Amino acid sequence: MSIKKLLKPHEIETLYTGANAAVWHAHELANYLSSKRKTREEDHVATLVTNGIPFLAERWIPLLQSKRIGLRLSGVFCHGHPQVKFGTPSNQVELADLLIVHQHTQGKRASARAILLQAKMSADSTHLLPAGDAQLQLFSHWPPFEFVTGGLASGIRNLNETGRGSRYALVLDRQAYPEQIVWADQCPWAASPATQRLTADRSLARMLGDMILGKEGRPFKLGTTKDEWSKTIQELLEVTGRKTYKRKNINRGDTPRLSGDVPVGPGIMFMMLSGAPSSIDASRSSASIHERYFGSVPTVQGDGDGFDTTSNVQQINPEGGISTLLVETIEEQG
Repeated sequence: MSIKKLLKPHEIETLYTGANAAVWHAHELANYLSSKRKTREEDHVATLVTNGIPFLAERWIPLLQSKRIGLRLSGVFCHGHPQVKFGTPSNQVELADLLIVHQHTQGKRASARAILLQAKMSADSTHLLPAGDAQLQLFSHWPPFEFVTGGLASGIRNLNETGRGSRYALVLDRQAYPEQIVWADQCPWAASPATQRLTADRSLARMLGDMILGKEGRPFKLGTTKDEWSKTIQELLEVTGRKTYKRKNINRGDTPRLSGDVPVGPGIMFMMLSGAPSSIDASRSSASIHERYFGSVPTVQGDGDGFDTTSNVQQINPEGGISTLLVETIEEQG
């Protein structure tokens, strides 16, 4: 049964408000950490996929557990890659700032959805892109393209993407408490279709909730497939999880790109896994998207809060992968 059918209307609102809390706290932290510098899009992406996870887990775990659904969350940060090339004359841009993936497992059946987001800062819930902007050309038309960095296979890709799996995200360009935010749902992140004048049409919090409900994102196939969209999403996940990142603008040195919400030892952060015992067992099966792509990610020693940590694994080529928020839900059977 879909999660949407298991939740009552007020519980669906709890799903949205939980995502809203996570987005706001991550946004606040990015502004705080870069208080003496201009906060950039990548700073907000970094805190969203790392520090936002505990808040998301805190609100979503009790709600989903009451429906016998286990929850697993992971966040990975990397910036500027992978780069893609398309068109004549050739344009080269990054594929996206953030990949959001949700997998739902029920028994032996699993389904998955994904969406690519490109972030832009905004003061007034709009953002005017330059005429002929290359990133906009990619996101509005999705012409055939080729990866040129990031550790992905070469060759022309044609995703046949029409907007269901890609969106722009506007990020409020200043610190603000929820009551000061006039955007949708008083959320400092918003989603916009790919047009020259971006507008904060829907909150990112609602988009995240709708992904869990199966109402948002583009489905992709798991396992071997000839579908270019599905192959590309799986390949992005495959090259993503094993790296460290540096984000000097918010005072972060070598930090585990993979972050979870539960400290499993002094200064060690790893993926969060929560749910009824049978749900946890199910998530460790070969159907689990976490196990398939992030299962062998090493733990990293540090101070536990992401500041100036010292990794106990060798830093690998920093170009690999894409910033990712990975959400896995596992419905308990019986």
